[in-house]
Amino acid sequence: MYITQGLHRHLQQRPNSVAIRSQGRSITYAEFGDRVARLASALKGLDVGSGDRVAMLSFNSQRFIEYYQAVPWADAVVNPVNFRWSAAEIIYSLDDSETTVLIVDDHHKALGTKVQEQAKTVRVVIYAGDGETPPGMLNYETLIRISEPVEDARRSGDALLGIFYTGGTTGQPKGVMLSHSNVAFSAMNSLIAGRCKPGTTFLHAMPMFHLAGFAAMTA
Repeated sequence: MYITQGLHRHLQQRPNSVAIRSQGRSITYAEFGDRVARLASALKGLDVGSGDRVAMLSFNSQRFIEYYQAVPWADAVVNPVNFRWSAAEIIYSLDDSETTVLIVDDHHKALGTKVQEQAKTVRVVIYAGDGETPPGMLNYETLIRISEPVEDARRSGDALLGIFYTGGTTGQPKGVMLSHSNVAFSAMNSLIAGRCKPGTTFLHAMPMFHLAGFAAMTA
């Protein structure tokens, strides 16, 4: 089992169906798959290797869903960041997980600049917003536009999918390491229980950085 398996099935069975509606825009599965393959290519071009950690600090968006598919597509590991944390907690989690690349949206670009200045392991910050790219950051849409699609690494099974941090209510946050099989079988259970039927339109209200939100999106 692997986390991009569902995307491949949609690309095969319904490429022209709407995959995501966000902020007044819609994209098909074919368009979504192409952007994922290009983002994965961009990450590999930034020397993201097998098992490297890529973090995202963002509110819910189409780009967050692309991130969740593109990182394992590139054979890397997701590390979604809790935007409710303080800057110190965020920097601690990035260093603790040895994250090398951080993606930030418009709302968190100032924090991205602070991470650039203070985090020990982050070497690249990507701006995934619609405004002007802050100094020292790379632009998300530009990276997608200039990168050629790559084949899915199909990272799978017991390979590490992501590091999901606890809230840190009794000390420093702890990074929980989950495999592809962990999350894929959880999604299958949701399907078996009938929570996501064919033709369902899912309104994603939970924060995507949270494991529950990620699990719902995966199903």
